[in-house]
Amino acid sequence: MGKRLESEIREHLIEVLGLTKGSLAARISEIKLEHPQLTPAAAAQMFARRKNKSIMRFLNDEDKRTLATVINTVTSSTVTSRVYSVQNKKVKSEPILNFHSEDCFVKRHIQEINDTYHAACYTATFILCRKVMENLIVQILKNKFPENKSLFEDTKSRRNLDFSVVLDNLYKKRTEFSISGGKVIERIKQKTTPFKSDANNKAHSLFHIASRKEIEEANIQEIFDLIIVVMKEVGL
Repeated sequence: MGKRLESEIREHLIEVLGLTKGSLAARISEIKLEHPQLTPAAAAQMFARRKNKSIMRFLNDEDKRTLATVINTVTSSTVTSRVYSVQNKKVKSEPILNFHSEDCFVKRHIQEINDTYHAACYTATFILCRKVMENLIVQILKNKFPENKSLFEDTKSRRNLDFSVVLDNLYKKRTEFSISGGKVIERIKQKTTPFKSDANNKAHSLFHIASRKEIEEANIQEIFDLIIVVMKEVGL
């Protein structure tokens, strides 16, 4: 990716981490000084990982190669990785999704998302992502509109409404959030559209099988990063 950090990566990190351009450049420069073999994008990924974020989808083959050389020689407590057995070999695999939660059930679901992805069970990954997204959006609506149960609950069956319904309800209520929160909700609606119907089809039809490319193009980490912004606004 050359000797300079691409603007797309820089702008993404500034947005999700809340840093200034200068502060981000300083952090990446520190990592580059420590590991000069890294490309700027690979150094940015190492910094992102320390903040429990990921920009792996922006990296090209050269970036990933230089990153791998460092990961293989450096142990960092802030880099979460799991060991998977592939053809009787042990390899380190970075999670496709980093999401911190105090809820033990959410934690286990996030781990399942990463496990199924690395086991190439992409349909399961897709369905699990939708399940967690649905529950997080329900939590947002509950905290923001506790008296308006019709936004998130079928009062007759006392069950949560379907993902597509709660997503639409959140979008309709976006003007009752802060200006920035409303913009984030608009982005969530746009990014999660494939999960509204596709995940349901994958759950009930034998003819809908997810692919690795489909998962990667969905930018799952970005969706969850956006959801976190709204969760913080409502006190979660």
